[in-house]
Amino acid sequence: MCFTDFCAYPEVSDSKLFPTFARTRPSNTQISRSVSSLLLSFGWMKVSFLYSTYPDSSFKEVSRTIVSALDDAGIQIKYLGTWSYIYHHGYGENPFNKLVEQSYQESRIYVILGYNFEYLGMMMSLQKRGLLDKGEYFVVGVDIEQYENQNPMKYLKGLLKDEIEDDAKKAFQSYLGVVASPPIGFEHFTVEVNEYMQLPPFNFPNPVSSFGGMKKVPAEGAYLYDAVYLYAKALNECLINKDSPYDGRGMMKYITGRTYFSAMGYITYMDENGDAEGNYTLISRRKVPEQPGEYGLYPVGVFQLPENRTALPNLKFLSNIEWVGKGPPADEPVCGFHGKKCVMWKVAIFVSGITLAVLLLALLVTYKNWAYEQELDSLLWKIDNKDIQINQYTPSTNASRIAKSVHPLMRNSQVSLSSNVEGDFRYTTIFTTVGIYKGRMLAVKCLKKKSIDITRKMKKELKVMRDLRHDNLNPFVGACVEPPNIIIITEYCSRGSLRDILENEDVKLDNMFNASIIGDIVRGMTYLHESPLRSHGNLKSSNCLVDSRWVVKISDFGLHELKFGADTGDSEMDFEKQCEKLLWKSPELLRDPYSPSNGTQKGDIYSFGIILHEIISRKGPYGHTSMTPSEIIKCVIRKDMDIPFRPRVAKLSESFDCVISCMQECWAELPEGRPDFKAVSAKLRPMRRGMKPNIFDNMLAMMEKYANNLEALVDERTDQLNDEKRKTDALLYEMLPKYVADQLKRGHKVEAESFDSVTIYFSDIVGFTNMAAQCSPLEVVDFLNDLYTCFDAIIENYDVYKVETIGDAYMVVSGLPIQNGDKHAGEIASMALHLLQEIKKFPLRHKPEDTLMLRIGIHSGAVCAGVVGRKMPRYCLFGDTVNTASRMESTGLPLRVHCSESCKLLLEKLGGYMLEERGLVNIKGKGDMKTFWLMGQNDSYRKKRANEPELPPMSSLNQSVTRSSLKQQNKLANNKAIHNRRLSLESPKQL
Repeated sequence: MCFTDFCAYPEVSDSKLFPTFARTRPSNTQISRSVSSLLLSFGWMKVSFLYSTYPDSSFKEVSRTIVSALDDAGIQIKYLGTWSYIYHHGYGENPFNKLVEQSYQESRIYVILGYNFEYLGMMMSLQKRGLLDKGEYFVVGVDIEQYENQNPMKYLKGLLKDEIEDDAKKAFQSYLGVVASPPIGFEHFTVEVNEYMQLPPFNFPNPVSSFGGMKKVPAEGAYLYDAVYLYAKALNECLINKDSPYDGRGMMKYITGRTYFSAMGYITYMDENGDAEGNYTLISRRKVPEQPGEYGLYPVGVFQLPENRTALPNLKFLSNIEWVGKGPPADEPVCGFHGKKCVMWKVAIFVSGITLAVLLLALLVTYKNWAYEQELDSLLWKIDNKDIQINQYTPSTNASRIAKSVHPLMRNSQVSLSSNVEGDFRYTTIFTTVGIYKGRMLAVKCLKKKSIDITRKMKKELKVMRDLRHDNLNPFVGACVEPPNIIIITEYCSRGSLRDILENEDVKLDNMFNASIIGDIVRGMTYLHESPLRSHGNLKSSNCLVDSRWVVKISDFGLHELKFGADTGDSEMDFEKQCEKLLWKSPELLRDPYSPSNGTQKGDIYSFGIILHEIISRKGPYGHTSMTPSEIIKCVIRKDMDIPFRPRVAKLSESFDCVISCMQECWAELPEGRPDFKAVSAKLRPMRRGMKPNIFDNMLAMMEKYANNLEALVDERTDQLNDEKRKTDALLYEMLPKYVADQLKRGHKVEAESFDSVTIYFSDIVGFTNMAAQCSPLEVVDFLNDLYTCFDAIIENYDVYKVETIGDAYMVVSGLPIQNGDKHAGEIASMALHLLQEIKKFPLRHKPEDTLMLRIGIHSGAVCAGVVGRKMPRYCLFGDTVNTASRMESTGLPLRVHCSESCKLLLEKLGGYMLEERGLVNIKGKGDMKTFWLMGQNDSYRKKRANEPELPPMSSLNQSVTRSSLKQQNKLANNKAIHNRRLSLESPKQL
C-alpha cells in the first residue's frame, strides 16, 4: 500500500483505481463542499462563478469540483467567467472590470476562485461601479491556501502594496472567504519536533536552541507525522488481529472510515477513498486590534463535518458578520433582474398607469389650451399709450443727454463713454427713440400704420415674443396698438449697437472683447433658431445691441405680423441707403422677390459671416472699398461669377485661422454648405482660449479692460483739452494783456485804469496809398504780413505792448499794462531806432528796387486804458496823449523819429540818447509845440539800465506781479512754450 503526506492530485481519490492509496493531506477539491454549505446557509441559490485558468495552478480541477458541488446543491450558476493571467491590483489591466460588466445584471452573488491577492482587484472593480454601496452585491472568495493568523491584513493589501486603500477597507465589508483552517496548538508540535531532532538517530544540532530559537516546521511535517502515526496504528491493529501486514487492501480497513487527532490540532476524518477530510474556516472583515482605522480578515465561523459523512458540512458561526445592510443580500431583486417575476402585476399597473396618464394628459392638454387662450385674450403684452412718455423724434448728430424730467428722443452715431447702467438715465447718451415707462427708459419703435386688426395669429406672435427670454436676446417689453400710436417697446441698451462701437475708434477691442462679442451673438442666435421663431431674417451689426455690461443682445426679430403693411420709409430713402441695408442679406434671399420676411436659418448664418468680418476688420461689412452699396449688391446677386463676390480676407492674416475659415464657410454660396450656429460655436472655440469659464469672471475682466481703456482715453482727451487751452490762452494773451484776459475768462468786468506816464509810438508808411494802388490786393496783404512779422519780431526784445495795426499804421505803448517807472520812454525810443534801422534793409517782394519810407512819432504822457465791447473785445488807450502821439507821427518826416518835448525830458533823464531840436511845429488842436528829432543812442546806457534792479510796480489791481516784459509774461503763463508765427496779416503766436 501507499501512504503519503504530500500528494494533492484529485485522480487518486478514486478507490477503484487506487484501492491501496491513502493520504493525510486533504485534497484541494474538498473545499467545494464548504462553499456549497455557505451559499445554502444564506439562501444564495443564484450566483456567478469566476475562476482563474492560469496554467501552473490547480484551480481548473477545483473549479470543476465547485461547479459539480453547486449543481448537486441546486445552486444555479447564472454566469461563468474566467481570467487567464495573474493579476496584481494597480499593475496592468484589471480583468474583473470586463467580467463584472458582463455579469452584474445576471446575479448579485459572486463566487471567485484564484490566488487570494487577486481578489482585491475584484472588490475594487465592484466598489468603483458603486455596486457595493447599498449592500446588494456580495463576494465569496475561495482560498485553497491555509489561513495565516499572523497576517490577516494581506487580503486587503494585495501582494505588492504596503498599505491598504480606503476603498479596499470599505469594499471588503461585502466579502466572505472560505479558507483552509489554520493549525491549532501547532507551536507545541514544533517544540517537540525540534527536541527530537537533536536526539539519536537524527542528531541534528540546533545552535540557537539555547537562545530559544527553533527550526520552523512546515504544515507538510504535520501531515508526515499523521501518515506515520496512522500507518503505525493500523499495523499494530493488523498484527493484533493476526492479519497479514503485506495485504494492502487488508491494511486499508484499519485506516479508512475512522477519525484521528491530527498534529494540526483538530480531529480529522479519513473517508472511504483514503482521503483525509479537510477543515475549513469562514473569514470576514474585522477591525485590527490595537490599530485604529485598520482592517483585516478574521475567522467568524468554521465548517463542521456532520455525522452523516455524505452530507454537507455544517456552518457554525463564531461571531456576527457586519453586513453593509440589515442582513445578507438577496441573490436577485424581488422581480428578478429583468422584471420577469413581476410581469403580470406590472402589466396591470402599467395599463392602469397608461390609462390614468392618458386621462391626466387629456385633462392637462385641455387645461393648457384653455389657459393658453385665456393668456392670449388677456393681452399681457399690451401697454397703454398714456403710460409711456414719448417726445417727437428729433435727429441730431451731436451727442445727446437725457435729464430726469425731460426725455428728448435723439440719436448719436457714436458709442457712449458713459458707464451708467440702464436704470440711471439722468446722464446717458441716447442712441435711438426712447420713452419712459414705469420709471424705466425703454427703446421705442414707431410703426407707420393707419389701422391694425389684432388677429389670433398676431396674438400668438406677441405672446411668443413676450415669453422669449435669453441673456443674449433683447427682451420685448410690450406694444401699443392704438392707431395712430402703434409702437413696439423693448429694453434700451445704453452702449448702442455693435455697429456704433465698431465705428468708434476710441473703443479698443482686443481678442477677448471680440471673442466675447462673437460668443454672445452665437449663443443668442442658437437660442433664437431653437425657439418658435426659428430665424431672425434681418441680422446685422446695427441690430446687435450692447448693454452697459458689454453683453451683446440680438434685437429686431419677430413680430412680422404686427409689422406687416407698415410704411418702412424706404420709398423716401436714398437708393444707396436702401442698398446699404441689404449688405448683410444672403444672395439667395436677394434673388428671391418673394423671400419670407422672417428669412431663413441659413440666411442668418450668411449674415453672421458678414458681421464676423465686420468685427475682425472694423472697416464695415465689405471693408474700405470704392464700390457703392448698389454695386456690391449687384455683384453678390450675380450667379455667373467663378468666385462669388464676398468681402476680402487677405488683410485679416493676424486673426485666428478658425475665424477666417468659419467666416468663409458661413457666407458659402450654397445654403447647404453653411454650418449651423452650434457648429459655428464649435469652430470658434479656440477663440475663447485663455478666457475664464465663469461668465461673471469674463464680464469683470471685460469691464476692467474697458475701464482701463476709458481711463487712457480720458487722459488723452484731457491732455488734448489742456493743449488746446494753452493754445487758446496764448492766442488770447496775444490779443489782450494777460491780466485782462484772465479777468474776462472768469466772467469779471474789466475796470478801466489810468496810467500817469506812458510812452506811445505811432508809425505809418509814406506813400502807402499810391503803393497799394499799383499792387494787387494779394500783394498788399503779403507785403503787410512780411512787414508786421518783422516788426513783431523786433518789439519782442523790448518792454512794450502792441496796441493795434490799422492798414499801414502801427501803434505800440510802453509803461502799461505793467508800469516800469520812467523806462517806458527809453524802451519806445530804442525800439523806434531799431525799427528805423531794419526798415532801411527791408526788401519788397514785388518791388525790390524801392525802399520803404517809415515815419515815426513818439510822445509821453498820461492815458486811460480799458476793454471796449463784448463781441471781439479790444484793449484800447484813451486820452490826449494818444492824439498827440498820432500828431507827432503825422507831422514828422520819412525815416525820422519825431519826439515830443515831454518824451525828450524823460530820455535826457535816462541818458544815452541823442536828440536834435526841430523847433516849433504847429500841432492840430495843440498849437505850436517844440519838438525834437531822435538821432541815435548810446547802447551802453541801455545795457546799464537792463542790469539795474527793478522796482516793484504799482498796480491798480492790488496784486503783486513780477516785473517782466509782456512776452516774458506770456511765456510764464504758457509753460514757456515756443511761439511760432503763422503766415497771416496779424497772426498770433502758436504753441
